[in-house]
Amino acid sequence: MRLTVLGCGPAAPQPDTPASGLLVQSGSGAILLDCGQGVAARLVKRVRLNQLSAIVIGHMHADHYIDLSALRYRFPWGDRAQARLPVYLPPGGRTHIGLLAAAISERPGFFDDAFDLQEFDPASNIVVGEAILTFVPGRHYVPAWGVSVTEPGGSRLVYAGDTGPNPELVAAASGADLLVCEATLGSAAEDDPVHRGHLSLEETLEVARQAQPRQLLVTHYPSTRRRSMTQQVATLGSAVVIARPDLVLDVAGPRAGAAGAAGRDCAGRG
Repeated sequence: MRLTVLGCGPAAPQPDTPASGLLVQSGSGAILLDCGQGVAARLVKRVRLNQLSAIVIGHMHADHYIDLSALRYRFPWGDRAQARLPVYLPPGGRTHIGLLAAAISERPGFFDDAFDLQEFDPASNIVVGEAILTFVPGRHYVPAWGVSVTEPGGSRLVYAGDTGPNPELVAAASGADLLVCEATLGSAAEDDPVHRGHLSLEETLEVARQAQPRQLLVTHYPSTRRRSMTQQVATLGSAVVIARPDLVLDVAGPRAGAAGAAGRDCAGRG
């Protein structure tokens, strides 16, 4: 399984990266996790749209789904596409997509002509090609889910999406080969003290310490913090990586004695 970072920025525009977008490739399949502003242009440099197996949207904030409109214009204008691309939305997502069509002055059903829009059941699995997808409840300002992707060989990637401190994420990411987790905040004091919705880098490292994935990829942060974040995790080696656009990581299944490397390093016991 291979992960390519298409975008790692938050909602505010960044000078060097799109918002949230991750391309996961395994075998002959390719899955796009989130499709925030600017992601579509990066995606089409990597794969043709007919090579995509599915798009999965974790929640309906613009920095995670708005470029579905840009991708729609890559499909035929008139008749329905011969093979509509599966797009998995969170519960209630179809209503948002209908409103988006109206907002961009398009007809009802504009997105349905090219996309097979489906609202996922967070309690159920989805099979995309040979990969199995399960959903991880987030702690955010709107209903939000992360996603776990497991390939037949056993490699497992967990993408947190947007979330505040979240025991369910720790449980879902336990022993994963790669945890992709946000670090939107400079400090936890920037968030709502009661209704948390994001993490600081320190909190993200704590998630990894508890879950002990083999590797942690930190994403969804302002680009101005990249240098300081990189310096902050420098002593942790390859167990912790700060995302940047076009970064490619291979996600391999666990080797004997290797499980939990990121968690141990984050705890200072590497």
